[in-house]
Amino acid sequence: MRKKRHLYTLAALIILVIISSAINQDFFSVSNFVTILRQSGILLILSLGLTGVVLTGNIDLSVGSVAALTGCVCGKLLVAQMSIGTSIMLSMGVGVFAGLCNGILVGVLNLPSFVATYGMNMVVSGLAVIVMNGGVIYGLPEGFTNLGIGSIKGVPVLIIIAGVLFLVLRFLYQYTIFGRRIYMIGYNKQAARYSGIPCLKTLLGAYIVCGLTGSLGGILLTARLNAADAGMSETYGLQIVAAVVLGGTSLLGGEGSVTGTVMGTFLLTMIVNIMNINGIDSNWQNFALGIIILILVWFDGLSFRNSLYLSRIRLPPL
Repeated sequence: MRKKRHLYTLAALIILVIISSAINQDFFSVSNFVTILRQSGILLILSLGLTGVVLTGNIDLSVGSVAALTGCVCGKLLVAQMSIGTSIMLSMGVGVFAGLCNGILVGVLNLPSFVATYGMNMVVSGLAVIVMNGGVIYGLPEGFTNLGIGSIKGVPVLIIIAGVLFLVLRFLYQYTIFGRRIYMIGYNKQAARYSGIPCLKTLLGAYIVCGLTGSLGGILLTARLNAADAGMSETYGLQIVAAVVLGGTSLLGGEGSVTGTVMGTFLLTMIVNIMNINGIDSNWQNFALGIIILILVWFDGLSFRNSLYLSRIRLPPL
């Protein structure tokens, strides 16, 4: 069950679609599914990057803030009449630097990832406020905003970008040496170190990828909103972690996949979409997401303890 947890997410996704269609006819419509795709695009991009970090047995709580800071920097550069391509590249450098800093705090200074990335979250949030000086940027170039609201033959550009990113990260984590090292570190860090795996370089790489996808998500969020604001990604903080956990990636590391994260993202987006259609208050939405995370973390810990117990039973007698 631990190895095929993403299949349970897929089953839950199918059941949710059937039940939601029966409860509310507005749910099962082309326009609503397009809305779900657009709503899930940013969350999917942010969650895909976080998956690699969680696979190492760590966490990154600064993804949402990195997205906000990157979007603000990109907006500032565009307003200063810098070209779209140059603005995007320079802004993504901010995310890469933030990811590198997180990797150094966790891998070099050996700080707990929860504490280190929470502190980085506060730092980056403060920088976003400083960059914007309490203001909001509107009226960005049309060529830039098309990245967030445009479509190609009815398919949102945002989803196309997320799909390409998914294929790249799936190949990176499943079919490269770097990806296998990430899984080995998450499954047993000590054994990985004794096996000669460069744990520090691998961990830095995972955090840099997370920072890169965080910056990409922030840029696309700015394009979708046609505005830049220091607090524009606050709602994604809890949802990013929830999407990864819903997709079957273990918070203890070593198990999971970006495929499961895609399923978890769509499942989470559908849950929020159903609540919106039925007029449920946003505060209850956060309550529901929090309950889901607590249940899944409890299940993850229970499964881990059971696996340890079974492995001890299989050990030969001394």
